[in-house]
Amino acid sequence: MAIATFLQRLRPTSDQDQHEQHLYRTQAQQFVTRIQAIFDRWLSLREVESDNSQLANAAAVSRWELMRMAGSLEQLSPPRSLAGMHRAVEQALLTSARACQLLANGYRGHKAEVVCDGQALLLDMVTEVNGLRGRLQMGA
Repeated sequence: MAIATFLQRLRPTSDQDQHEQHLYRTQAQQFVTRIQAIFDRWLSLREVESDNSQLANAAAVSRWELMRMAGSLEQLSPPRSLAGMHRAVEQALLTSARACQLLANGYRGHKAEVVCDGQALLLDMVTEVNGLRGRLQMGA
């Protein structure tokens, strides 16, 4: 399979393939940008809000947004050459939603360990999303 992938990359891409790749990258970039906006909104709120119930609600809303985005992402059909990128964006959405779920549960239950786990996972995903953004832009 590795040889087939290598040979696929050596094959010149048609105008149609390039168009499909560009279209998918543009759509995926929109998802990545929306994920980043959710992170930024959360980090800003976390700096000023001290009420655990407000933080729990904000995290739950963020999780809901991310899961809706994951549903929308399923509707995209990536070109074969970008299937790995598609899986990476999908994984970033689902893992970010999991981080928000941990944060919501941790703040509701006043469990510092769960909050820390959620925050650590969210920060890991910030790094991952920044990497995805770079990979999407490199191909543009």
